[in-house]
Amino acid sequence: MSMKETDMSGRYGKSIAAHTRRSRVIAGGVNSNVRLMSRPVPLTFSRAHGALIWDIDDNEYIDYAAGMGPTILGHNHPRVLAAVTKAMQSGQCFAGQHELEAEFAESLVATIPWIENIRIGLAGSDMDLLAIRIAKAVTGRSNILRFTGHYHGWIDPLLVGAGPTKSPFGSPPVGLGQSVAAASEIVMCEWNDISLVEQVFAAHQIACVIMEPIMCNTGVIPPQPGFIEAVKVLCKKHGAILVIDEVITGFRVGLTGAQGHLNVTGDITLYAKAIANGYPMAAIGSSRELMAAVGRGEVNHSGTYNSGYLSVAAGVETMKILVEENPYPALQKSTVRLVEGLRKIGSGKGLAVDHVAGSLFQVRFGAQEVMPNREHFAKNSDQPKLMKFLDSLQDRGVRPTSRGLFFVSVAHDDKLVDRTLEIAQAAIATI
Repeated sequence: MSMKETDMSGRYGKSIAAHTRRSRVIAGGVNSNVRLMSRPVPLTFSRAHGALIWDIDDNEYIDYAAGMGPTILGHNHPRVLAAVTKAMQSGQCFAGQHELEAEFAESLVATIPWIENIRIGLAGSDMDLLAIRIAKAVTGRSNILRFTGHYHGWIDPLLVGAGPTKSPFGSPPVGLGQSVAAASEIVMCEWNDISLVEQVFAAHQIACVIMEPIMCNTGVIPPQPGFIEAVKVLCKKHGAILVIDEVITGFRVGLTGAQGHLNVTGDITLYAKAIANGYPMAAIGSSRELMAAVGRGEVNHSGTYNSGYLSVAAGVETMKILVEENPYPALQKSTVRLVEGLRKIGSGKGLAVDHVAGSLFQVRFGAQEVMPNREHFAKNSDQPKLMKFLDSLQDRGVRPTSRGLFFVSVAHDDKLVDRTLEIAQAAIATI
């Protein structure tokens, strides 16, 4: 056994044993393929509180993975925990309605000016699928335009390969076992190129365009000035629906999300993650007109666990806190402080920190300028160097996501930000 392997078995011994145990009965030892990327094995966690999380070896981490984005208030926020505990005493799954549904919906509609009707689901994937189903029903068309590097859930037809599309645009690559027929309805092109979008509309009958308003699943890449506005004009001209996927950006880029920040809105909006501070819940919002077919039962949206009592209780309380306490100025301040500190620390090592707005940012090694799309991001991202940096951060007690995305929460105070920067300085010295 090498010295490195000895060090790993010492620091992560219980996680290694737990992963071995799980792998005998759980495929890959994980229940989401994203977690396969963890090192030295997918770690096993025992507890979390505020901005901290502990693995079963009792290693403590400042947590910037934040459940992959949901815990905007930090783990176990006392008000959310109290609301869920109270709800737990009344029940969990009613196969019917409860009053918290209306309370949450009224709060969301009152907060987001462009939403009139919603439906509540479990995850972003569900809402993405419902959005394109609505678009197809309303327009009578089947083709969907989406952008390389964006992510809209793991379900066919929206899960497609991460590789480049046919030039200048075309059908996407698909993964093993995925439906080629379903993927044939998807037209892919690069983000931030309006001329390609125009060509797609000229060549295809498009039901909807779906996008992240700020690309967050491949780096953190903003729309170029006027891009979304131009796409919206094309959608209106051709009778297509514009779907804005705010699963990540919603409630992280301000109370009205990236659309509020950018001052441009879509026809359908999708929310998840930070909507309930870590409890399984998602929502789709649109006009009464576009949601009418769902309400009549003509467009199917079903699910045993949709609007689960505990999750909606968490969602109601999370919304109350975000509206009443307005943590966004403090969140922005902490995030910018961390971003600027990392840029200063990494300036001589090629570390780039991509931040647009709100409480999330991406670290990578490569060109410092703002990336316009997935292709440029891939060419300007030294993955081996990034993995080494992330490993070094983890070994010292800082945990971003496995691809270098950081989510800052209300619980990340100045002391934790300072500690993070100290650790980052020591970690980058190993690069």
